[in-house]
Amino acid sequence: MYIPTWLIILIAVGAFLYYLTRKKKIEFSPFWIQIQPNWYQLLKDYRLIDDDSWKRIGEKVEKRYKERPGYNVLEDGITFTVLKSEGNSDLVYNNNHATFHSDVDFRERISDIEMESKRKLLPFSPAFSVKWGIDGYKLSITTPESFEKVFMVGDDNDLIEITTIPYGLFHMSKYRFGVLKQKELDKFIQKYGWTMKEQHSEESLAGWPRELEHKYFRVYYKYI
Repeated sequence: MYIPTWLIILIAVGAFLYYLTRKKKIEFSPFWIQIQPNWYQLLKDYRLIDDDSWKRIGEKVEKRYKERPGYNVLEDGITFTVLKSEGNSDLVYNNNHATFHSDVDFRERISDIEMESKRKLLPFSPAFSVKWGIDGYKLSITTPESFEKVFMVGDDNDLIEITTIPYGLFHMSKYRFGVLKQKELDKFIQKYGWTMKEQHSEESLAGWPRELEHKYFRVYYKYI
């Protein structure tokens, strides 16, 4: 079967343009994420505080901050920047502690809350965790009950997963669910209980971050 030269060239050019379009579509861009938990609702629902203890904790945090300003997860949440994501490695900057990491695996102890623990003589303090997962960044909490499941330090058996921030928001091609069509992404957002706040054109032009809302969290993110 004879195929005209012009048709071969046209097919080759079309394939090349598709490749460039696809490559541009999945190209990774650095971004930062700020995660602000709705601490009162989150801690109360997981039976880590009551109204009286929450009031005392707020007073303690406020007093300490006035005396010695610095990072506190109850005030600042967790913020990190993904500078690179390709192959088998990431380059991540922890904005709260000014440290670099090879992946997202952050756990912040909420030292202002102290509770009894059956396994230890020392008081138990819950922790808030952000860790990479299959679908996205997993947000978790620990409780005295979940702490009972720990077999050895660092096994993460105590983490109670609450929700996940989908990779699809950030076009992360190295992950299975990191590059999604909008309908697919919308399903992931709904699956994990998020609502995407509508961003007006003037906010986008001004460079404001995008915003996600959840029962227990408010998340801001922006490409850099």
